[in-house]
Amino acid sequence: MSSYFQNEKPKILILEDEPLVADGLCKHIRDLIPGAQFLEILSSVKKALHWFEKSASPDLIFADIQLSDGISFDVFKQYEPACPVIFTTAFDHYAIRAFEVNSVDFLLKPIAKSELRTALEKLRKRRESFALPDFRTAIEKLTSGRIYLERLLVNHQNRLIPVGVEDISGFQKAELIYLIHRNGSRFITDFQTMEELENKLDPSFFFRANRQFLIRIDEIRHIKSTHKGLEVFLKNPQLSQVEISRERSPIFKRWILGGK
Repeated sequence: MSSYFQNEKPKILILEDEPLVADGLCKHIRDLIPGAQFLEILSSVKKALHWFEKSASPDLIFADIQLSDGISFDVFKQYEPACPVIFTTAFDHYAIRAFEVNSVDFLLKPIAKSELRTALEKLRKRRESFALPDFRTAIEKLTSGRIYLERLLVNHQNRLIPVGVEDISGFQKAELIYLIHRNGSRFITDFQTMEELENKLDPSFFFRANRQFLIRIDEIRHIKSTHKGLEVFLKNPQLSQVEISRERSPIFKRWILGGK
């Protein structure tokens, strides 16, 4: 089967925040496109925006949907690429059906070499018809239903354990950022900042109460007004009481009521 870049030396840009995934992807690409030139592997929206600001468009982009500080669609809203993009994601097909009618492909993680080969063949077949208006349509459709984490990996006794978001009461930042499980357990996460974590969680369920706490809506027992703002009482004893400033209180109340 011929590939999209057979006998060529395409310049490839990769947006991926997981080093092992990026390494595996590069290996598959080298096997399928021996002449491929890797321009950069960028792990964040910030780095990608900086790169596009000073660099010419590559021939092909592989972009993880969820980067370390946001989603790659935020990059392409500002710098619409003049080349095909193959998105990669750990999420199920239902979250990315908007792509199925557009000239944009996607791969589900873990990325198999056979699936990459198929994606490259699809691009080869429609190489002449790749159009930027279709790309814009795909981005607009998908960002109208933003994708958030469905589970997190936490550290426990030198092991990584997946925890579904439905089992999370909230998060607390001390020296590290801890996940508070509904059963009362505390687990260390790999997140460096609360901002990074907040961007990856569905705001319909999670609220940034203050610098130290992110709380889940159905964990709230009751709320008390104070001279400082609000005091939120939670079901989980590990969280207990969380303060919300007077400035953030109106935002919190709108969140509780389902507003924005």
